[in-house]
Amino acid sequence: MDVQAGLVSLCLEATEGMPVRDVYIYVSLEGNMTVFNAFFRMKGLEANPAEDRVLPLNQVVLDDDVRWQVIKLAQSDLDGLRRLCDAAGHPCPTQIRGHYSSGGAYKASYEYDRIVSKDDGTGVAPGATFAAWMHAVAFGDGDLA
Repeated sequence: MDVQAGLVSLCLEATEGMPVRDVYIYVSLEGNMTVFNAFFRMKGLEANPAEDRVLPLNQVVLDDDVRWQVIKLAQSDLDGLRRLCDAAGHPCPTQIRGHYSSGGAYKASYEYDRIVSKDDGTGVAPGATFAAWMHAVAFGDGDLA
């Protein structure tokens, strides 16, 4: 949980001063691959304050240096999670989806089965999984139970 809290804090710090309502973190850890991405539910614009927007990290954090720093720090934290799981003899999740709301609540879902590198060749790329989840959340579905 400390790693996930750190990932959420990292995203909140990178978006400080922006009208963020919710932070969604996506992690894929399979084999030697570590993928991190995030998207945000943003408060509506002044012209239409009732309409929230769901935007990916690269459309919210526009400074390339800051965005790459967020990704590198997140990947470092996730490498630490992988080492911690290995040292404790526990399986490491292959996927983590987390949702932090501005009210302070955090929900997460974990997968332990292969998603990207399935033996039968039916794996799904992390980018496709991330995009599908973001799309589902944007259209009112896909929130974590």
